[in-house]
Amino acid sequence: MAQRVCVTGASGQAGRAVVTDLREHGYDVLPTDVAVSRADREDGMLQADLTDYGQAVEALTEVDAVVHLANIPAPGLSTPAVTFNSNITMNFNVFQAAAALKLNRVVWASSETTLGLPFDTPPRYAPVDEDHYPVPTSTYALSKVASETVAGHIAQWSGLPFIALRFPTSWLPRTTSGSPSSRTTRTRASGTCGATSTSGTWPCPAAWPWKPTPEPSRATRPSSSRPPTPS
Repeated sequence: MAQRVCVTGASGQAGRAVVTDLREHGYDVLPTDVAVSRADREDGMLQADLTDYGQAVEALTEVDAVVHLANIPAPGLSTPAVTFNSNITMNFNVFQAAAALKLNRVVWASSETTLGLPFDTPPRYAPVDEDHYPVPTSTYALSKVASETVAGHIAQWSGLPFIALRFPTSWLPRTTSGSPSSRTTRTRASGTCGATSTSGTWPCPAAWPWKPTPEPSRATRPSSSRPPTPS
């Protein structure tokens, strides 16, 4: 039987790419989001507000794993307090529900901003690596730092594997030509989990990493090294 995976934030840009990719690789996907169109609902998307713990539990019931992408996705879209409170509440509820339901794995979207990007305040050193963490400079970034701490503790308590992916900005392939310093970034930005290796005087255009949306979908497959068992 194919593994059943819940994808939260499924109506977003990264969420739709992840749902499509998982289905193409044989997973049974339950997409969920707080904003659901008629077409989404007809395609099987569940409408759920994950700031409500009961709805988070219901969304994760009878699934094997969760790819948790639902959050306010950037600073400046809501007030600082709403951004932090909404994100940390959604993340805790999903993490706690996953542990309570004994899922096999949690994959979730953290952010490169935990490392200090977009570097309105210059980094302590360059090239930036994982040891630069944590340097949150917005309540959005702070919500991700706090959520990584929460995830780490719940993982220890439950024994459930948690994988936090510090995504950079995602762009659809047709939009990469309009991404910040796209030609420079393609050739010079590198690193893991959103960390960026650059050269030259800071700030440098190559400090702006990006990933086309197919990349997060590949990274979030719950068992990328082990394909689902055919039904």
